[in-house]
Amino acid sequence: MKLVKTPLRISYVGGGTDYPSYYLNNEGCGVIAAAINQYVYIYSHKLSPIAKEQIRFTYRETESVNAIGELKHPVLREMLKLRNWPEKTNFGTFSDLPSGVGLGGSSSFAVGLAHLILNAESGEIDPHVLAELAVRVEREELKEPGGIQDHYVAAFGGLRKYEFKQSGVEVSPKLISQDAVSYLEQRQMLIWLEETRDSETHAAVTESEIGKSNSYLKETIDLFQETSRIFSDDLTPVQTFDTIKEAVTLGWGYKKRFTSELSPIVQSVETVLSKFSDVGYKLCGAGGSGFLLILAEPDILAQIKNTLPGYSVLYPKISLLGSSVQSPVWE
Repeated sequence: MKLVKTPLRISYVGGGTDYPSYYLNNEGCGVIAAAINQYVYIYSHKLSPIAKEQIRFTYRETESVNAIGELKHPVLREMLKLRNWPEKTNFGTFSDLPSGVGLGGSSSFAVGLAHLILNAESGEIDPHVLAELAVRVEREELKEPGGIQDHYVAAFGGLRKYEFKQSGVEVSPKLISQDAVSYLEQRQMLIWLEETRDSETHAAVTESEIGKSNSYLKETIDLFQETSRIFSDDLTPVQTFDTIKEAVTLGWGYKKRFTSELSPIVQSVETVLSKFSDVGYKLCGAGGSGFLLILAEPDILAQIKNTLPGYSVLYPKISLLGSSVQSPVWE
């Protein structure tokens, strides 16, 4: 048996500029984002020769089919078709969080599946290759709306800068020091708003607005570029955190102008947060609802949590590794 573990993500600045319909026609696009310690897991194991089916896949339901083309799950079906998958195989998946929470779970699944399949063929895999195969399946073969940042964050891990160009995606080394990472981790919180959302629907809304909202996205590009320049300096952990918090605050203001309408829950939590000073926040993902990222000093985070007792919270750590094959691997 093989098991692949792939992180979810938080995007701090640059969302919306990773849509191919935008970055292929505009320069300077990019995001600053981090993989976090919440994961999607995918496993595979050879089916017995006497098994009646060719492929078995267990997720919210279990599919047992005799041909790849009979699979209902689109990503598994198209990825196996692209790789001409030859073996009788039992696949399965589970995750730390439910789907539709705005942390890139569907893309993490696609990257993890790519890792599982390509590792079975050739061992160690370049993260660029993982991300590219996942993007090809979701965005080109299946034509699902959305950006491509999630695939790259899931493949590379850490907190990095991703620049989207016609020539490809450029990925930075680690962007901030480990001391700055630890400082940030103590000052970020995710509030679960108790509503999942259909990421495809919200991504489609965002994509339709991109062509009409270039001025807003230009502001997002300028913010990404300015934040990137600041990070090129030798910042202290405090300066690094303040830079991220300011970028999140400004970026959320831009994003609200071209994303889906916010749910009443998001609006009510925003009203509560407006009563606190020196707080940065944004809704994770393409829009609607899901998780709200909050950046503030630890005592302020505690006060916010106490003010919203009905909501669950997570304190995400940065996952330094991207998608990885786990040991042991059982025969």
